[in-house]
Amino acid sequence: MRLFLLMALAVGAWGADPDLTGTWRLNHEKSDFGRGARPGTVVTKIRQQGGELRAESTTDGAVSEYRWTLDGKESVNRIRGNDVKAVAEWRGPILQVKAKLTAQGTALAMMDQYSLASDGKTMTIYRTINGPNGEVEQRYVYDKVPSSN
Repeated sequence: MRLFLLMALAVGAWGADPDLTGTWRLNHEKSDFGRGARPGTVVTKIRQQGGELRAESTTDGAVSEYRWTLDGKESVNRIRGNDVKAVAEWRGPILQVKAKLTAQGTALAMMDQYSLASDGKTMTIYRTINGPNGEVEQRYVYDKVPSSN
């Protein structure tokens, strides 16, 4: 009974899953790219509806589109010529995405953890990449672009 009560309180404290919908611009100064390359200008448009998230990410003019179901089932997207198999699901207020891909003959495993600031104006993605050269940790901080409505 106590465990059930604690679980009910925890779910109530998180409330509904955060809504990542919006246009987001990468803030290079607040981000940490670890051993990875510093990207150019990155703008990501996200539409989250029901149990699905769709995104269009533009990096220096190159566009990548992807779609995930948010129920823990595998989604497959083709990003920059690579098939990316990903499982996305909410872990409390964090959207966790575990992905596997092979790029230029190298197998990589990635885990992204998306969090939204309480004011809804900052989205942070904590990324861990595992490959043949070990583990790389990165932090991408995005600022929400005000809508023009």
